[in-house]
Amino acid sequence: MPLKAVLMALSVAVIWGINMLTVKGAVGEIPPLMLTAIRFGAVAILLLPFTKMPTGRFGRLAILSVVFGTGHFGVLFFALSMLDAGPVAIIVLLGVPFSSMLATYFFNDRLGWKRLSGMTLAFVGVMIMFWDPTMTDLQLPLLLVVFAAFMWAVANVMIKKLGNIDTFQLNGWMALMAAPQLLTLSLLLEPAAVDAVFNASWVAWANTSFTVVMSSIVAYGFWYHLLKTQDVNVVVPWSLLAPVISVAGSFLVFNEPISTLKIIGGLTVLVGVAVIMLRKPPQQQEQGMD
Repeated sequence: MPLKAVLMALSVAVIWGINMLTVKGAVGEIPPLMLTAIRFGAVAILLLPFTKMPTGRFGRLAILSVVFGTGHFGVLFFALSMLDAGPVAIIVLLGVPFSSMLATYFFNDRLGWKRLSGMTLAFVGVMIMFWDPTMTDLQLPLLLVVFAAFMWAVANVMIKKLGNIDTFQLNGWMALMAAPQLLTLSLLLEPAAVDAVFNASWVAWANTSFTVVMSSIVAYGFWYHLLKTQDVNVVVPWSLLAPVISVAGSFLVFNEPISTLKIIGGLTVLVGVAVIMLRKPPQQQEQGMD
């Protein structure tokens, strides 16, 4: 890729890697569902003035807001409030093999032996992380991360079926619909959320601002621009740097423990996801075995 594209891809990976840490820091002061509601509310306020109404797509965007807004981000933030950031950053990568599985059903995408082996490695890696003794009492939140990863994959299918839609239009209107859902859930399930918001420190708000502006708007803006202008198979592998940055950052910033099983499991997941991402595009697959 040209140097400019490389710098954009690297920026996205760094932002997404840091974002997991900023969310972890924010949920320490602001309850997760309220934090997610604030995130989407802020995204809607920032993007809607610059987007058109998605005529004829409100129904599908409403469903997407439940799947992506509440099912993915709401559940992910909730799990992150109980787990270390490092394992979450790795386990959420299961969204990649889940997406491959759904693509075979909805888009008749062929599963070759490379993708099947990559999917197997990814799931085996997560199972290894589940076996870690430090994770014994955290099985439920770990399963919530797996669920959030699956919701991300479902959202990918829904977004693809939406057809050609502007990124900011998609994010802005979906955020507008997701924010009330998450706010309602927060008021019902997090009785101290309002007080926590008013008592949150400037650090919590700085972390929240990072995930709103840098992750939701800047990083995704760069990412979709790269996907449109560069070879997808060259761009996508850059995203594998994000969990590496998250794991390293969680150790340095939060002093999170790193065990042998976590390392082995995490590396296994990364290798499996890399195999899926680095597979040859369809036109090349026809010339050889996948």
